[in-house]
Order: sequence, then structure tokens, then C-alpha cells
Amino acid sequence: MTRNYFNFNNIRLSYLEINPGSEKKILITHANGYAAGCYEYLQKELGKEHHVCALDFAGHGASEATLDFDSWQFFRDQVLAFLDHKKWSKCSGIGHSLGGGSLLRAAQVDKDRFEKIIALDPVMLGFLKVTLVKLFGNPMAKVALNRRSVFKDKKAALKIFQRHPANRSWQNESVVSYVAYCLKDTEDKAVLCCPPAVESQVFSQASYEHLFHLNEIKCEVLMVLPEKSEVIPQWVAKKITANHPGSKIHSVKGGHLFPFEDHVQLINLIRQGL
Repeated sequence: MTRNYFNFNNIRLSYLEINPGSEKKILITHANGYAAGCYEYLQKELGKEHHVCALDFAGHGASEATLDFDSWQFFRDQVLAFLDHKKWSKCSGIGHSLGGGSLLRAAQVDKDRFEKIIALDPVMLGFLKVTLVKLFGNPMAKVALNRRSVFKDKKAALKIFQRHPANRSWQNESVVSYVAYCLKDTEDKAVLCCPPAVESQVFSQASYEHLFHLNEIKCEVLMVLPEKSEVIPQWVAKKITANHPGSKIHSVKGGHLFPFEDHVQLINLIRQGL
């Protein structure tokens, strides 16, 4: 696996790449506050047969940070810029949360680029939640601003995250990957790669625009949702999957971060879906 870079609107973006010799191409996109390497287990598994790239969005992982954005179209456009950079005319996409929503938004704009999208609880808020965020803000934005961002070192951070209640359902491999790819070493400490201000600003974005173009997602979509999704209403998921005869919705146990909880379950679902 190698790390490479390209420029997007004068921002240096990073991506991980494996098995570039394969003609079967997959782009993996991550959740807000995380990084491409958090899905390392997927990249290694799928990279046995596919050319897999995993993008670090601006402000995440090894990509440069900025607060100069005011909508989730900013992340959609990074997806499209990456595909242009790689000159991929066709590929499949696997995206979690922000990453899943960004792939679906990209498919609304570039209708022929994606053969299939596997959307893991993608953030595609409905009218009610968009309105609530606009009126009252997103509580997750406040949580992000208060997130601890500085640690003694990565070893100490790993012990903290392994004990943290929020990570108890995670497989240890995912906790290790989170610390490896979402924290960076400085001279005397380890700090989050994604500044809390960036994570908070992402959570604060809310728009109705995507809801008026759901029927423009023409590719096959496998929507993988927890039993109770907080980020995409059923009617939105059903409207997206109604556009292609091969599309479907699959329910899994766990919460929004289920990709870090049961690796075997997700790998099997993705292999069946590709």
C-alpha cells in the first residue's frame, strides 16, 4: 500500500493505493473525523483483486486542512476531482457516513462514472433534520469542538481509545488503525489529524439540495444501514434504490460506526455486492 497526493483547489489531498495493476477499480471514502486508513482492513482484503484507492478528505488524515467551505458539495467535488486525477472513467465506490453521502452526491452530478456504490449509512439528511440543523445547529458539532485533540504520544492515545466506552464494540484492529491514521506525531506530543474546528464545521453543514435530485442517482446502489439510522430516513434510501433494478437496502446490527465493529460481516456484504 502506498500513499500518494494530488491538488484540489490548491489543497494537497492524500490517498492510499493498493494493487494499481488491476483493471477493477474501487474508491473508498471515509466518515467525518476519520481517515482513509481507518478502513485499512477493507483495502487489504479488496486489494487482492481490485485496484483500490482510499481518499483522505481535506482536513483529514494526511490531507491539508481548510475551513474555507460552506456545504457538503465541497467533499463531493473532492471525489470528482480525484476521479479526474486518476482518469478513472468507471469505478465502484464504497463510502461510510460523510463518504457515502459524498459518493451519492457525486453520482447525482456525474451519472455515468460509477458502476456501483456501496453506501454505508450515508449522511443524506431528510427535510426535517436539515431544518433542525439550520435552526438549532447540530449537537455533534459541539461534541466535535470539545473533543480531546492532544495526547502524550500515540502509545498513550491507543490505551485511552481502547478503554473508551465509545470504542468497546469496535474490533481492536479498527482502534489501532484509528490511532495510526487519525493522529500525527509532533516534536513532543500526538495530535488529531482532523482539527476539531474542521470536524465541527462539517457537522454544521445542512442543505436541502440533494433531496431534489435523488432520482438522478442512476447507478446500482447497495444501501447498508443500521437497524435505526439517524442520518438517512427510509424514504430517502428507498427513493435512491428505486432508480436501478439491482439496487437494494440491507440492514445490519450495530450503530452508525458498524464498519469498525464487525469486519467479517462487512467484507462478506461488500463481496456479495460487488
